[in-house]
Amino acid sequence: MILDESEQLYKIGEVAEALDISVRSIRYYEEEGLITPFRSEGGTRIYSRHHIDRLRSILRLIESGYSLGVIKVLATIREKQRTGDDSQKAVSSQLDGMLEGINKQLAQLQALAKQIGATRTTIRKCAGCRNKPTSKGCPECPARKRRAEIELLNLVWDQEG
Repeated sequence: MILDESEQLYKIGEVAEALDISVRSIRYYEEEGLITPFRSEGGTRIYSRHHIDRLRSILRLIESGYSLGVIKVLATIREKQRTGDDSQKAVSSQLDGMLEGINKQLAQLQALAKQIGATRTTIRKCAGCRNKPTSKGCPECPARKRRAEIELLNLVWDQEG
């Protein structure tokens, strides 16, 4: 990375504060080879806007559930290729796999959202009910009756049956 004299630079504490992470976390990402800060003559770590943006990308992927291994592959795959064409193929393949995983997760979350909505709608039918919310206390409960069609009700309803 080329240091632009006009670019604002930041010390590690400033970067940590800006990203709301610990200094130790930044050092860890450096140890893992995900970020390489500039160094002053005295050895102080110095960061540019690009470093901060790179760290923000790392943090977003971590918050989204990606392992450090996957992040490392994504961070290094391009530079390991011989040509730009090889690079775009390798990066595209990695990103395609990530998108496939995200789309699968989205489908699972959408199905879960439907389950939660149906469970909430069913449970709200118990508004005003004076019976004990158990199999024995309310054998005609709508929640009990719909357990076969709404899987999540099996968790909400008592274990007795």
